[in-house]
Amino acid sequence: MSVPSEVAAELLTTSQVAKLINAGERTVWRWSRSGRMPAPVRIGGAVRFRRQEILEWIGNGCPRVDGQEY
Repeated sequence: MSVPSEVAAELLTTSQVAKLINAGERTVWRWSRSGRMPAPVRIGGAVRFRRQEILEWIGNGCPRVDGQEY
């Protein structure tokens, strides 16, 4: 099953998110699992992050998404 190109453009790989936040892929996984950043979505066997959610999160200063304090 292929994802339409307009939808694929709205989704980021872990590697792309890591580059956006200047961190490693393992950090992206740890932060997403711990509630520090937006969680990914699963599409079949692929794991992707919603571009708009990540950009808004960065624009807001990267606050925890689970409401906890650092």
